[in-house]
Amino acid sequence: MRKAILSILLLCTAISLQAQTVGRDACWLNAATGAWEWGFFKDFAVHDARQWQYAAVKEGRKKTAVTLRSGKETLQLEIRYQNDSVCTIAVDDGKAQTYRLWNSAKSILSYLPADTAASRPCQFHENSVMLRGYLPDFPNQNLEYIYYERFQDTQKIANVPTDSIGRFELSIPVLGRTEVLFRIQSHMFSLLLSPQSECFLWIKGNSFLMMGENGRINHELSDIQESFFVQPKTLRYPNVVSDSVCLSEIRKGLAEKEHALDALLKKHPNLSEDFRTLAKEDLYYSSLGRLITQSYDSHAQGNDHLLPGILDMIDSLMKEMPPVPTTVNSRYSNFISNYINYHNYQAHKHGNIAYDLRRLKQAMQEHRDLQVPDSLMQLIDHTLAMEARIKSKEGKDTALVRTYHQNHEDIVKGLEASVQKNSFMDLFKIVNLREEWDIIDRLALSGFQKDFASTLSTLYALEQSHIPLTDKILQEAISRIHTPGLREAVVRQQNFYVCEQQRPFDFQGSLKSNDIVTGLTDGNEILKRILAPYRGKVVYTDIWGGWCSPCKHAIKNDVPTVKEAMKGRDVIFLYFANNTSDTSWKQIIKEYKCVGPQTVHYNLPHEQQKAVEAVLRQGGYPSYGLFDKEGRLVTKEAPDPVFKDKLIQTLEEQLSKK
Repeated sequence: MRKAILSILLLCTAISLQAQTVGRDACWLNAATGAWEWGFFKDFAVHDARQWQYAAVKEGRKKTAVTLRSGKETLQLEIRYQNDSVCTIAVDDGKAQTYRLWNSAKSILSYLPADTAASRPCQFHENSVMLRGYLPDFPNQNLEYIYYERFQDTQKIANVPTDSIGRFELSIPVLGRTEVLFRIQSHMFSLLLSPQSECFLWIKGNSFLMMGENGRINHELSDIQESFFVQPKTLRYPNVVSDSVCLSEIRKGLAEKEHALDALLKKHPNLSEDFRTLAKEDLYYSSLGRLITQSYDSHAQGNDHLLPGILDMIDSLMKEMPPVPTTVNSRYSNFISNYINYHNYQAHKHGNIAYDLRRLKQAMQEHRDLQVPDSLMQLIDHTLAMEARIKSKEGKDTALVRTYHQNHEDIVKGLEASVQKNSFMDLFKIVNLREEWDIIDRLALSGFQKDFASTLSTLYALEQSHIPLTDKILQEAISRIHTPGLREAVVRQQNFYVCEQQRPFDFQGSLKSNDIVTGLTDGNEILKRILAPYRGKVVYTDIWGGWCSPCKHAIKNDVPTVKEAMKGRDVIFLYFANNTSDTSWKQIIKEYKCVGPQTVHYNLPHEQQKAVEAVLRQGGYPSYGLFDKEGRLVTKEAPDPVFKDKLIQTLEEQLSKK
C-alpha cells in the first residue's frame, strides 16, 4: 500500500506542506472518451482547461486526498490507484471515473474509442476563445499566433509571452471553428479553436495534449499529420495550363487523395466522424478552389469561359458537401468569392458593359439629392428601350448594338460630369451590389451558400468604400441573409463604419488640396508641382485605391514599420489615390491612422490622376516609386513595403547621397 501511495504522489506531483516538491508530469485521459481531463505537474495542476494550485495532500492507506484551489473555487479529489496506468478520481464526493495514464510513446489514437457523432455545422457566431497552455521547453519566449479575422479575409499576427516555466494565456476572436497557426522558435503547430470556449494546451518534446472543446479532433490531426489537399504539382503557380489539363489533373489528384483517406480510415476505424468530415472538406474545397481559379489561366490563354466539364465537376462536388461547413476557412471563402466573381464576369463580359441600366436608374431615383440633367435621364430611357430591341431579332443589327454600347459610355461620362464624385461612386456601389445579389439568386446554390455569398458581397461593398450602407440597402442585405451569425457579421461591420465616420480625427495636415495643380494636364508637370515643397527630401510614392485590398493591407500593416524606421528623417511618403471618392479616401486614412509630418495624401481629379499614373505607375496596383532629393525619378519599381528591410535599405542609400 505504501508503494501505491508513493506512486500516486509521483503521478499527482503534489506539494506537501512539510516536504520538498517532487514528482513528474502525469496526464490522465478519461477511459470512456479518451479526453484529457487531468494534468498533474510539478508546480500546478490542470482541470477544466484551467490551472489549479495544490493546497494540500493527505495520504491514506487506500486512497490519496488532494485539495486543489483556483481563486475562490476549491476541488477535493479522492484518487484510487488501480495499477501503474489506471486510476479512479472522484471530485467532491461525486461518482468516481476511471482514467488511463497518458504514455507519449503510444499513439493518442489507441486511447480514443470510436466516435460516430456527426460533425456540428459551423454557427458563424463571433466570440473569443480562451487558450491557456504550458510549454515547458520554451520558458520566457514569445509565442506567435496567426489567425484570420471574419471570413478569413484579413490575416492577423500577434505574440504572447510565456512565463518563467513556459505558461501562457491568450484570447483570440473567432467567427466559428477556425484554424490558428502557432510558432515558437523553430517549432510550429496549428489548432482548431471554437468561439466561446476554454482550452488548455500542453506540449513537451513530442508530447501533445489539448483539453477542452475540439480536444479530440486536434489530437487526431496531430497524430495523423496527413494532408488531404488536392494540389497537383502541374497546377501550381506559376504554371499555366489548359482547362482540359486542369480537369484531368484535379480528377486524378482527387481520386488519389480519396484512396489515401479510405486506406487511413481502414487502418484507424476509430477516427471520429468529425475527422472524416473535415478531411472531405479539405479534399473538396481544395479541388473546388483550383477548378474555379482555372478561369485566370483560361483568360490568359484568350478564353473568357471555363470548359463545361469544369463547371459540371464544380456543381457535382458542391452537392457532395454538407449544406454548412464545419469550420471557417479561407478555402471555402475564397471558392465562394471566386465562384460568384466568375459568374459576375460572365454576366457582363459582352460588350464590356459593367452595369445594369435599370439598377442604375433605380439607384438614381433613391438618391433624391442628385442633380441629373433631363437630357441624361432621356438617354438612359432611350438606351433601355434599345435593350429590348437588341434582345429581339434586331439584336443582329451591329450598328444598333454599337450605339447601345456607346450610350453606356456616354451615360457614365455624363454622370461623372454632373454629379459629385462621392455620389457617383455610391451609385455604382449600390448598382454592383444589387447585380451581384441577382446573380447569386440565379445560381444553383444551397440556402446557406446563398447566405454566405450574399454576406461576402455585402461585406466587400462595405470594406471597399469604408462607408456605411444606406438604411435601404442594409435592410435589403439583412432580409436576404437568413443565417443569424452571418446577419450579425454584416450589422457589426456596418456599425463599425458608422462609428468610424462619427469619430473625430486630426489629419495633421496630411491631406493636400488639389488647387496646387489646377489647370495642369501633363503628368510630369503635375508631379513637379507636387514635389516642389519637398526638395532636399527623398520621396517614396504609393499609387493605391480604396477598392484595392492589397493596397490597403500594405498601408495598414507594412508601411508603419518603415515609417517608424524613417521617423524624423528626410523622407516623405506620398500617396496618390486612384478612383476613390473623397469620403472613402478620408475614412481609410483615418481608420489606418496614415497621417503625420512625413505623410502626404492627394486625391486628384480623374484625368490628372491618370496623367500621373502614366508617368509613375508600373504594372498594377499598388505601384511604388522613388524620387531623389532633387525631385528626379529614381525608379518606378521601388521595393514593396512588405519587404521592409529592403525598402529601408533603399531609402537609407538615397539619404546617404549628396
